[in-house]
Amino acid sequence: MNSESTSLKSLRVPAAVWAVLALLAWSLAVTTLIDRSPYGLDEATARAVLFLWSISDAVASPIVTLGMPDFRAVYLVPAGVAFPGSLLAAKLCTLVVALAAAIGMFRWRRAGSDAESPLIATGLLLLCPLLLTAIDHIALGPFLLLSFVAGALADKTYRATRIRFSGTYFAQLFLVIAAVSLHPAGLAYPLALAIGWLRAPPPQPAAPALVPGSERAHVLLGLALATVAGLLIAAGWHHPSWLGNPVTALPQGMFAFQSESALGDALVWGLGLLLLLALGLVLWLGRAALLADTLGLSLALGVALALACGDASYVLLALMILLYWGFPLLLRVRIGGAGGFMGQRGVAFVLLVLLSTSFLSADRSRYERIRNGPELSAQDQLVRAAAEAVQKAYPPQAQPGLVTEAEKARSGPRVASQWPGRTMIACRCSVLPLPPATEDETLFLANLKGTEFVLFDPLDPANRELSRGFAVLGGARAETLFLQGGGVLLRLHADAPAPDAAPPLAPPGIQG
Repeated sequence: MNSESTSLKSLRVPAAVWAVLALLAWSLAVTTLIDRSPYGLDEATARAVLFLWSISDAVASPIVTLGMPDFRAVYLVPAGVAFPGSLLAAKLCTLVVALAAAIGMFRWRRAGSDAESPLIATGLLLLCPLLLTAIDHIALGPFLLLSFVAGALADKTYRATRIRFSGTYFAQLFLVIAAVSLHPAGLAYPLALAIGWLRAPPPQPAAPALVPGSERAHVLLGLALATVAGLLIAAGWHHPSWLGNPVTALPQGMFAFQSESALGDALVWGLGLLLLLALGLVLWLGRAALLADTLGLSLALGVALALACGDASYVLLALMILLYWGFPLLLRVRIGGAGGFMGQRGVAFVLLVLLSTSFLSADRSRYERIRNGPELSAQDQLVRAAAEAVQKAYPPQAQPGLVTEAEKARSGPRVASQWPGRTMIACRCSVLPLPPATEDETLFLANLKGTEFVLFDPLDPANRELSRGFAVLGGARAETLFLQGGGVLLRLHADAPAPDAAPPLAPPGIQG
């Protein structure tokens, strides 16, 4: 018996192997929920991806003239260098970033509490449709979350090693720049570090400093300089949707719940208020643990700062608080009069079943939608109409997936777009920003010389003068190919009279 039991123990698979297999199965399942079409991206994401492709493939692209992309381009370097031109590779790289953030959250919380609640929270996080949508859209949330997790680890390592101006010190500053440049909630990370060093600084190291001053002064000065650098790179954070509804964003993001009626709106508001109340309770009841935890304080401050946006990043940070700090509180709830498992874990178990069922139901609905074709927004419909018009006017001469030297050298159409990054990915051609609006018709035609397609939103107040300029040209010169709520697609005829006396103006930055 002893020999048999010993042999059975030797055949047991370690828990780490099971964890790797589970994560591999999850990654393969997520790939079936990824949209292969070039739509669903925001403009900042498209610019970051195109910037990498232009550098790694050594191809001159107009996208490099539109300014510096955010720090997602740094995280996506492996996909951009190894697989230039592949949008699927960028999404799979985002999957790795999201998985690394989830593993980091699990390990961080397991080190500071029991192993039960972090395991439950990580499992729910990997099933949440919010994370899957962020992966598919290469959204800011996973990159911001990974910056917070890596930043907390860097702060812990620096406090343990206590080597001034070490690699960990500069790693903190780099992560500050990354977090701040990604989203307004990124300001929470340097703020949390500053609070930690002001409230409870570690003892002054005995080794003399190369630079005069205390260690706390060096850290605070570095944080200030890195924060300013991140703000300069962000240049005002043009990509977040400011003043979004922070109440309805919670159920719509976490459960992919969309309202199509008055009753649906009421349900969204009711569920949103319930989630917001739960978030407030977790923050209040766990305030002591959050203040003593660099990562928890960063997430809590990030939620407060992201309230001004009410976007998907705000919802993801709120979800982290609810899962990783809310479930430990929930596991303490006891049902009076009941014993055993239901008395100790009954409330948490019921909530776990409800959340898992809701998340899996939303994931299945997403899979069905992808099988039937992606649901395009109004702007994506306009971009697709432009891509179809370009392909019809200039059919590709190479096989799918192959681009010959003749194809590269062939002069394609020139497109002017309000969303040049998204349009360039969909059309696979040179796309420039919108031309400057002017009341001089001759100068306006000169600025349009060589441009064949134009797409923009005429209802955008910033495009009012531009819309009036195209209206003055008339249908003989600017033919309307597509007109819907997302905007208008115009085709400019080559035989339109355009004087050569006035040189075209340099295209400005993105309008609107």
